[in-house]
Amino acid sequence: MRIQRLKVEIVTLKKSFVFDENFYPGTNFVESSTNTKGKSSAIAGIYYALGFEQIIGEKKGVQVLSSAYKNIIKDEDDNNLNVLESKVFLELEKDSDIITILRTGKSLSRKESLVSVYFSSLENIYKEDTKREDFFVHLPNSAKNQKGFHRFLEKFCGLNLPEVPTSDDSERKLYLQILFSSMFIEQKRGWSDIFSSMPYLGIRDSKKE
Repeated sequence: MRIQRLKVEIVTLKKSFVFDENFYPGTNFVESSTNTKGKSSAIAGIYYALGFEQIIGEKKGVQVLSSAYKNIIKDEDDNNLNVLESKVFLELEKDSDIITILRTGKSLSRKESLVSVYFSSLENIYKEDTKREDFFVHLPNSAKNQKGFHRFLEKFCGLNLPEVPTSDDSERKLYLQILFSSMFIEQKRGWSDIFSSMPYLGIRDSKKE
């Protein structure tokens, strides 16, 4: 799976803020001349769109994200503007198949557990012939349910995750968040252990699994 494009939209009463960038094979850098310009927030948008925000802070939902997604964002004159709505679009490619994921942060019309998948590139999601399917994330059985987004993502990635022992002596599917915590390394949690950002999801010996 390859991340091809990330678009973040933050809507306020005064104006909209947009981060929209393509990513290319090889090493990609997101940089700014000073701190507090949104680099970490942009990267967090990738985690959030994939339903992997527990890797950032072990919580689920928009509360893991920075204030710019849900409360206040500063404009170029350092004024605080109230956030009305926030959206994250993420374009993915796997073996020439391209999809675009939409997950909202703050919204009056959509729940944060709703993930929409458009079976096209981001620039084509609003065409009449573009197929769209809605899924859910972080709800009971979302790793196994036909409408569970992580079940869909597992299939899209070509994975077949096993059933593993849990801390309550049962078995459940190895969660994608566990697996991807070894690939998404969040520097704020430290580099002392490559699994330092692995969330606790009730999997026994999760690092071993």
